[in-house]
Amino acid sequence: MKIIAITVLLAVGFNYQYLFSQNQSENKDNYSNFQNYIDFNMKLVDFENSLYVSDFKTTEFQIENGFHYHINKLIDVSFGINGGVILGIPYENRLQAYFNSGNVSGLDTFLKYYDEIDYLDQTLAKTRFYIGLHPQIGFNIADKWKLKLGTEIRYFFKPFFEERSYFGNTYREDGVDYILLGNVGLNYILNENISIGINYDRGISYLRRILIIDSDGNEPYTSSVTYHSLGLNISYSF
Repeated sequence: MKIIAITVLLAVGFNYQYLFSQNQSENKDNYSNFQNYIDFNMKLVDFENSLYVSDFKTTEFQIENGFHYHINKLIDVSFGINGGVILGIPYENRLQAYFNSGNVSGLDTFLKYYDEIDYLDQTLAKTRFYIGLHPQIGFNIADKWKLKLGTEIRYFFKPFFEERSYFGNTYREDGVDYILLGNVGLNYILNENISIGINYDRGISYLRRILIIDSDGNEPYTSSVTYHSLGLNISYSF
């Protein structure tokens, strides 16, 4: 399945420009509506979790190549292929830090979730590479401003979380190697070739969602992790 997914993504990436060049020879007037672009993104990533700890934050860098099809002066649709890296979060032994802080309030609650928190810490400490497909629609809301709405399916070259065994029954989206994102962006058009903007991405699917029932008599609890990010981008169209 992974090999098929990678093959499809690469095939689309290498062939879409060829397909559009064929379209150009068949319909030159229509081809003028197409415009290629390259996007560079830097994002602050926040992995939201359901446990009683702060969210996990890190940085992501992404480059995207694709095309815009201008339906009319107000609306265009876009399709892009991207790749990037999410930097690992520095690992911290939270239990030792907890005791070093001298904070003993809520110790029982903290200890209940500690094994799971530590596992998330260790997993998110790893740097992740990915590729993705990104369709979106753009609305020219003013002379210099464009609103963009879209979705993205992203494939990670290694599963974000490894599968693990637990006592009791579990339900999970664990060991996933892809996620589905929804995104919205606002770009300011500097000139006919360059624009800058901000964008917000949020996970529609979970990176991790599991009901944990342990053997120590604790009440069952759900551990979930979702992705969302706020980023800056610069886009060059040609």
